[in-house]
Amino acid sequence: MWRDHARTLEATLRERSLPFDRVRQLGRWFATRGEHANAVRFGILLLGMAGTDDDSEILTTLGTFWAFSTEACEALLSSQADPCRALFELARQAEGWARVDAVRRLGGASDPGIRDWLIRESCTGDVLDSYFALTAAKVGGLADALSRESLDEETLDGAGRLLEALTDVDGPGPELASYDDAVCALKGYLRHATARGITLRRLWSLLSINRFLNDSRASAICREHHEWQRVRHRFTELIAGPASRDVVISGLADDEPNTLRLAAWAARLMNVPARPALLRRAESQPYDSTIWFLLIDGCPSKDISTVVEAAERLLPLQGLRTGPTTELGLGTKYEVDGILDIIVSRLDEHPGHGWPLIEAALNNRTSRNRRMALRALRGWPADFLPPGARQILLAAAAREPVPELRSEMTQEAGRL
Repeated sequence: MWRDHARTLEATLRERSLPFDRVRQLGRWFATRGEHANAVRFGILLLGMAGTDDDSEILTTLGTFWAFSTEACEALLSSQADPCRALFELARQAEGWARVDAVRRLGGASDPGIRDWLIRESCTGDVLDSYFALTAAKVGGLADALSRESLDEETLDGAGRLLEALTDVDGPGPELASYDDAVCALKGYLRHATARGITLRRLWSLLSINRFLNDSRASAICREHHEWQRVRHRFTELIAGPASRDVVISGLADDEPNTLRLAAWAARLMNVPARPALLRRAESQPYDSTIWFLLIDGCPSKDISTVVEAAERLLPLQGLRTGPTTELGLGTKYEVDGILDIIVSRLDEHPGHGWPLIEAALNNRTSRNRRMALRALRGWPADFLPPGARQILLAAAAREPVPELRSEMTQEAGRL
């Protein structure tokens, strides 16, 4: 591995007191012309040793690729006259892990423009935002920003996304409890959000924060500190209020797809009925996978027949009976196959519902769908299966090209 040897290589080169101009020239050559990833990394290392401000464009361009982002960030830190500005330019251009690498290294930034960007724009709603959120909150001065008398819309919404990242209970570990000014920031966000009026976007931020405040990992803090208790109570009260519910109901009636999806996600956390609105959208947009996920995931028994009937009617089941291949089903060309996967993978919880979907999945081209169909059958007691189910499963096993799956199908057929 490159990183196992990089420091040793750099130390060895520094011991030789090589001429900086020649090292820089060689670094630029490898960084821009290297045909192997490690050759490019070697060039970046040399530019970190001997580069100048004129090399920032090369390092920034390479740093937007995750494969080189760690090395590029380190090279910018060691070679640039204003490393924070250079890292900031990289952070603005990068996405995913490359942005994480850049923002994490902005700990020493004092430039007001950088600090403002960390609050307003650093978090985009990406699942990786939580990996740098604490740095963004501390360096950007999140609590100070939210303590201002007035706040523009962009800063308020950016602060909301940052608070979401700090309270992401599904991420690497919510960091809000490690932020010393957390209570002050939460109070400020509540004050501004309620003064401006709750929008669907702000409600999602409020729900994320409230979920954290009521999570077991935050319970100890809330028990020990009265200020945390009061903040939690205010968030819970606001979310349970009629204004929040009205925002969700309005979003569920909206024709704009992203608005409906966001409203439906919020409805799940607020126990607001969303299934009728989602079923209406499925009728007009039957290949929207998010809609089907929201319909089927956690669907109660009383509603499952309606959802399954809609899927059987709206999805091209005959076209999905393509015959088996060894393909897993990755990529955009498997979009409809993926919707079948979303539904069938949850039918083990609903014996007797969706047999036509399961049969289509048993005959689908993706091994994932055939595996999910088998899992559904394993979850059904034998008396919930239609006549001929055993023969259908044996026939599927006979043409199954994946040996392991073929064996499992044959074994399950013996149970029926």
